[in-house]
Amino acid sequence: MRRPLIAAGLLIFAYGLLGAILDTDVNLVGVVVFGAALLVLHDGVFLPLVGAAGALLRRFVPSGWQPAVRIVAVTAVAVTVVALPLVLGFGRDAGNPTVLPRAYGKGLILILIVTTVTVPAGRKGLERLRRRKRR
Repeated sequence: MRRPLIAAGLLIFAYGLLGAILDTDVNLVGVVVFGAALLVLHDGVFLPLVGAAGALLRRFVPSGWQPAVRIVAVTAVAVTVVALPLVLGFGRDAGNPTVLPRAYGKGLILILIVTTVTVPAGRKGLERLRRRKRR
């Protein structure tokens, strides 16, 4: 599974890099600074937090439930990190008051609830499917 993910990441990276190089309106210095900041935040902040959370899960969650709980936790954190600034109204100013024309806080909560319910249910369904195939 690791190789296809690496290949997909490299293809997406190449697509973005090619688009940045070929577009005449792109500030390449800004793109490099943004990429460096993103790399530092990802490797310096996000990965250690995920590692620490994984260690806590290993300690407190039964082994049979660990994969499902990990998926729910990582998905919930990723969705929250992306959506929370918009839900809180960052990016809304006098020039663009329609960043959030609706109550997206309710949508964020709904997504988190649906993720929390569907992942464990899907895990149980996959276990049942595997048991049937073994017979």
